Amino acid sequence: MLGIIYGTSLIGKQFEGKMETVQTKYGTVEVFKGRDAIFLPRHGVAMDTPPHRINHLANISALNISGASGVVCISSTGSLKQEIAPGTMVVVHDYINFGRHVTFYDEEIRHVVPGFDYELRDRVLRASRGFARGVYVQTHGPRFETKAEIAMLRQHADVVGMTLANEATLCSEIKIPVAALCTVDNYANGVSEQELDYETVIENVNKNRDMVVDTIARLIG
Repeated sequence: MLGIIYGTSLIGKQFEGKMETVQTKYGTVEVFKGRDAIFLPRHGVAMDTPPHRINHLANISALNISGASGVVCISSTGSLKQEIAPGTMVVVHDYINFGRHVTFYDEEIRHVVPGFDYELRDRVLRASRGFARGVYVQTHGPRFETKAEIAMLRQHADVVGMTLANEATLCSEIKIPVAALCTVDNYANGVSEQELDYETVIENVNKNRDMVVDTIARLIG
């Protein structure tokens, strides 16, 4: 059964499934357990946990306890490239983490090689028909990046967000196959002539929601 982590891109969307409370050593997490997937809202059921306060350790542990055989992270992102326009999707193949690092191995020496699972990533690609490659870069949040930061980041990555790299790394640490689908909801600060503002991002999120829901339906159908 797949675990689906979702956030801003699916605010207000309720999935078929029973809400369950999962107790982990890192905290309590609410998930929606359906017939074909386990859905986990990374910002909480009330969608009120900001990105820098997300308990990634608890979230990934909850999916593991719930029996997820693989995890797909649905992530709202800003595009670092003009050719990757808002309203598209990117199935990223790698990531850079400039955010707050988290690990299950705080008290022991363990070096894990992170990465996305090839077979699961191919499955997401076929379901989404999105860009087949891309590098995601994670920043700390909750603020957007400065124009100077974006000018630097766009030399090495294609989309930017605040959560995915931590989720993917934790999955790798406990050997859960992981893949990611990034929705492009805005151009990052300075990439476009249009000034970036949060209200426009949310408008684009709403426009892209049906596209994401259809992709998830194909993925778990």
